[in-house]
Amino acid sequence: MLQALATLALPAGLTVRAAQWPERSITFVQPYAPGTATDASSRYIAQQISERWKVPTVMEHKVGANSIIGTEYVARAAPDGYTFLITSTGFFTNEAMVSKLPYHPLDSFVPVAKVGGVQLLLCVPANSRFRSVKELVDFARANPGRLTYASGGNGSSQHLSGAQLGTLSNTQLMHVPYKAQVPAAVATASGEVDFSFIAIATAKPLLAADKIRVLAVSGSSRSASFPEMPTVAEAGVPGFEWVANTFFLAPANTPRDIVRKLSGVLGEVAGSDGYREFTKGIGMDADFMGEAEWSRTIAAERQRYLQVVRASGAKAE
Repeated sequence: MLQALATLALPAGLTVRAAQWPERSITFVQPYAPGTATDASSRYIAQQISERWKVPTVMEHKVGANSIIGTEYVARAAPDGYTFLITSTGFFTNEAMVSKLPYHPLDSFVPVAKVGGVQLLLCVPANSRFRSVKELVDFARANPGRLTYASGGNGSSQHLSGAQLGTLSNTQLMHVPYKAQVPAAVATASGEVDFSFIAIATAKPLLAADKIRVLAVSGSSRSASFPEMPTVAEAGVPGFEWVANTFFLAPANTPRDIVRKLSGVLGEVAGSDGYREFTKGIGMDADFMGEAEWSRTIAAERQRYLQVVRASGAKAE
């Protein structure tokens, strides 16, 4: 009985505020630099929320320490429904790459929704001998350590997806890190390396110039942007999956009614034809999960990424 009374007493003020929420501007914090697919899709969503709810929305980029600075900022924010985190893959991979985080990936946050995912393209130079994933993997098995792949740096999505390919295909691949994604993609186009996983937006100009060839997409299902391309798993590496999901989190103890209300409007926006067309243009699949489903999924998602990073041996630089 005491526990029930305490439950009723503690959130009373928050319950009233949740019924009236939002009454002022909402801040969405991104721990990554502007210009990514996550950034573009999030700005689209924020604008739609402003128009539907008639409240301002503010997008803040708190960049640094491989997304840890912005993530910690939201973890410490007041759980009043006016500060949310919009993040991606680094939220999961940092845990395995950094000795100690200033927050807990699950306990410090409340899942709100997943609004989409960016697949990578497994690409080779246009003049490469490899015409399929099977040919690439067969060569790697016959020539351990000879096949090279580029990435945008240690622990990046390009690095970890390449490492996962090596693990699941039981091959030894040589990782060649560059300072960023674009130089890594250019190195693939020029033949400095044998292959790489490239974000769709980065790959488009190289594809238009016939500098690279796509062998497969990295997700568990085909990409809306490249529906004719098989997944890596379909092409001969069962179990392979790498998608940089974009998702919203709230600070722990944010009232459930607020979380559900935000999740609801995110679902409305993500389900619209306008959003689907917009995300397709930036190489993102409009794959939505609401608060209930994302809450059930996020722990398994975390474990899957942790296993990939640990198998790769990647550490934060």
